[in-house]
Amino acid sequence: MELHVLLLGSIACLVALRGVASVRVHAADVRSLLVLASEWNNFQGSETWGLRYADCKALDGIACDRDGFVTDIFLQMKSFNAPIPDMISQFQHLTQLALPFCHLKGSIPDGLFNLTSLVALSLLGNSVTGTIPVGISRLVNLQILALHVNQLSGPIDPLCNLPQLRYLNLNQNAFNGSLPNDLGTLTNLFTLHVEENSFSGSIPSSLGNITLLVDLVLSYNQLTGTIPDSLSRLNSLTLLKLAKNQLTGPIPDSLGTVPSLSLLLLQYNLLSGTIPASLASLHKLKYLLLSVNHLSGSIPAGLGDLPLLHYMWLSFNQMSGSIPTAIAKLTNLHSLDLSGNHLHGIIPSTLQNLSKLQFLGLSFNQLQGPVEPVMRGMANITYLYLTSNQFSGRLPSPPSAGIKSYKVEGNFFSHGQVNFSNCSAVTWTTLDNCLSPYLGICGLVYPQRSAGGCAAFCGVEVGATSPVCGGHGSCFVNAFTGSAECACDPNYMLNSSNGNACVPGAARTSLASDSAYVSLRGSASVLSNGSILLTNGAANQQGAAFGSPAVRLFYFPDKRSRCGTELGFLAAFSFAMSPGGQGGGGRGLRLWWQQLLPKKGASVGLGGVGRRSVGVEFDSVLSVKHSDPNDNHVGVNVGGSPVSLASATAPLILNDAQTKHAWIHYDPTSGGTLRVFLSSDPVQPPTPTLTASVSLCSALKPTASDSLFLFGFVALSSTAPQKHAILSWDFTTGVPPVGQ
Repeated sequence: MELHVLLLGSIACLVALRGVASVRVHAADVRSLLVLASEWNNFQGSETWGLRYADCKALDGIACDRDGFVTDIFLQMKSFNAPIPDMISQFQHLTQLALPFCHLKGSIPDGLFNLTSLVALSLLGNSVTGTIPVGISRLVNLQILALHVNQLSGPIDPLCNLPQLRYLNLNQNAFNGSLPNDLGTLTNLFTLHVEENSFSGSIPSSLGNITLLVDLVLSYNQLTGTIPDSLSRLNSLTLLKLAKNQLTGPIPDSLGTVPSLSLLLLQYNLLSGTIPASLASLHKLKYLLLSVNHLSGSIPAGLGDLPLLHYMWLSFNQMSGSIPTAIAKLTNLHSLDLSGNHLHGIIPSTLQNLSKLQFLGLSFNQLQGPVEPVMRGMANITYLYLTSNQFSGRLPSPPSAGIKSYKVEGNFFSHGQVNFSNCSAVTWTTLDNCLSPYLGICGLVYPQRSAGGCAAFCGVEVGATSPVCGGHGSCFVNAFTGSAECACDPNYMLNSSNGNACVPGAARTSLASDSAYVSLRGSASVLSNGSILLTNGAANQQGAAFGSPAVRLFYFPDKRSRCGTELGFLAAFSFAMSPGGQGGGGRGLRLWWQQLLPKKGASVGLGGVGRRSVGVEFDSVLSVKHSDPNDNHVGVNVGGSPVSLASATAPLILNDAQTKHAWIHYDPTSGGTLRVFLSSDPVQPPTPTLTASVSLCSALKPTASDSLFLFGFVALSSTAPQKHAILSWDFTTGVPPVGQ
């Protein structure tokens, strides 16, 4: 009786296990089996090996010849938790040893190489360590060697002395060194797999001598040099996988002469030049993967003559020109990825003939024109990637109800709505993580979820539910709410009372007539000339003025991030402070960023400032208790503390009733830096008065649902009267660091 056992591996091998009916195991081998079971911790199933006068067929994983000698041991998914013992050599009639996924460890014993009748050896999926011993060359009859998914290392030169080898799989180990040139002497090989190791050097041209080779897999190594022309002699080759190496030079034109080639996988290398037109002759080709190389030139129109092609990936190269109309002839195409090139022009309308297409990637090109008409025939589209092109017109609506990823931001779509029947299946990764200044005004697609499913909208069509940013900003998606909001241009700020539009946030000639822009507390008032008087010269006053509405200092493209994207800002303002006595004068002027507006009637001094706050003080009083350096200084205060985090002497008299100009830059890079510039002239000086390391993230503790903060001024007078006036102010977010 012939028993056929599938040898586990990435490409299955059929291994014949010979056995005969009603043959007792030879007494010598019974003893050896009992010892072997003990060495392997009497694994489950080994109890059958101890049966006296047992029929060979009754033994788990064992086959025998007519004389009762063990010829085949096939055990899979056992828990040996032990090495292969050297006593394995006692089975002198053994022809096939297969132990996949049996928790083997340790090195390959030298005794195994005394089994000179061995035809097949599989140790797949274990934890075998060490190197390939030279003694393996004694296995002169070995045809199948499966050592993949282990922890073997070192060179593989000893394997070149196995002339009968037909199947060699070394994938997922730690082999290193170069691929020996003598591999070319293994002319009986059908399969050569060495994927996911650490081989270096070039691909031996001698591999072209293995003319029976069907599968050649050398991917995920560190191979360099060019692809040898000699591989074109492999007329039986169906799989050529050289991906994820460091190969350079052109794709050999001669590869187009390999008649049986079905899978050509060369992605993630450094290949250059053009795509050979000769590849159009590979009429059995199903997979053409050339992504992430340095290929240039146009896409050969002849690739449209590959009738069986399922996958064509040319993404992230330097391809130019337009998309050939001939691609529409690839009616069996399931996946087309041309992203990350320099393609221009429109999408050929004939691409709607690709009715089997499931993946379409065109992102990061210069393509333009409408997309919607092309999508009409693509009934099976599941993944659509159109990001960062110049597409326009109506939002593309995939016919497929099974859409899983829909990413179209960074274009100029003006209207449209797409409904998805299965909201939970849609991946919104890019949509939810988009803050794109290159978008057209509200040309961003964003999700809306409801009990009935979800939909993607383009801002113009949904009208009031989609912010239009007042023409002075671009849309982004708030990851916490899933709704679109505005990222305002410099010198503009959000106005929540006007549909979240961006409104001017610069200095105003009169704030009294528009209460939407300022909230007053305490003794603060607005003068007829537009200045804000925080304290009016009386004693024991507290006054505050805060911009309205709150400003966004953080964006949260990912609601799981700690602080989102921290924005830089510039606060520029002019002020004046009248003299106040040292013994009873006021505490000066403070500029604050804080979470909450003080309630009417509540303290607006330090007592009204919350812990989530950052301030800059312009102080004309010396307080020893608060560690002030003198009675004329600038300081940075965090968390409402009166003790400055950092301070410096002001370069001019703060309370001489003369106009002063201040500029406060915040640079979020390198942990956060606040720079304060002060001058009596309206021109910012080159050197800051104070530089302090402070993180708005740590001080303000924002979240995705709470990232808006107030910007305003606070002033106090004590027993001695003092006036504090804000003459002009301007606050801008998103500015670059100082000097850029």
